[in-house]
Amino acid sequence: MAIVKVLAAFVVLGILGATVFLVERLKEESAVPQLADPSGTPEEIPAVRPGEIAFERAREFLATGQFDSAREKLEFLVGVYPSSESAGEARRILGELNLDDLLSTDVMEGKTMYQVKSGDNFTKIALKHETTLDCIMHINGLQRMDKLYPGDELVLLPLKFNIKIDVPRKLLNLYNEGRLLKSYNLSHARTRDSRGALRSRIGQKIGLLENGDRVSPVKFESYRTARKVLILDHHKLQLRQDEESEKNAERRGFFLSEPDMEELALLLRVGNEVEVLFANR
Repeated sequence: MAIVKVLAAFVVLGILGATVFLVERLKEESAVPQLADPSGTPEEIPAVRPGEIAFERAREFLATGQFDSAREKLEFLVGVYPSSESAGEARRILGELNLDDLLSTDVMEGKTMYQVKSGDNFTKIALKHETTLDCIMHINGLQRMDKLYPGDELVLLPLKFNIKIDVPRKLLNLYNEGRLLKSYNLSHARTRDSRGALRSRIGQKIGLLENGDRVSPVKFESYRTARKVLILDHHKLQLRQDEESEKNAERRGFFLSEPDMEELALLLRVGNEVEVLFANR
């Protein structure tokens, strides 16, 4: 009987032990997570960087070919966290994605297919459809302004973009219907204004030859190799290629790299709206 009592005691103790273990396990699983003590030191509280999280998520979408989702994340990042560490790279990638679609005939959203009629010429078509000779030639893969014939087809892209120049951050942002299309870095800006904002339009579009002569886009063969200059209505401020020569130090405007000016000349036309934001005193 003594042996039986001992065994029974061990069984009871085992059941009690298992019960205690299960109760403690249930407590752990049902416990509500506690937030970190806000009074802790910065080293104790992990840094939350939502801009960087969005950028990493965008990279994951890019790696898996989900370009629309990547574009959405990148737009969120540059719109909500424009000063984050990854914002510059996000703007660059976003611009590449947008321009790939914009200048491709494989993506016809925002573009029209135009059939040439009797009496048409490149200049007339460009003016009627709010585009430029540069854009028509580029999208349609044309090297020369050859004669057009009735029935010829051209892909046309209306250029209804607007520009916002952020002088303190040295950024020129190009927008399409309120959405950021691409950002360009300014090498520097030289104006008489130093605060507030101004609104203007692109008033002229020219090319500068090596000898300093001006050439119109209508003379496409000479214009295509010239340095592009966009002149605003406001005090004749210019968007132009950065030049190191001291003799041009008196010129007023906003200066960019040569590739960026070539691209902007392709995307912009006379009449596009420009807003400039200066630093406040």
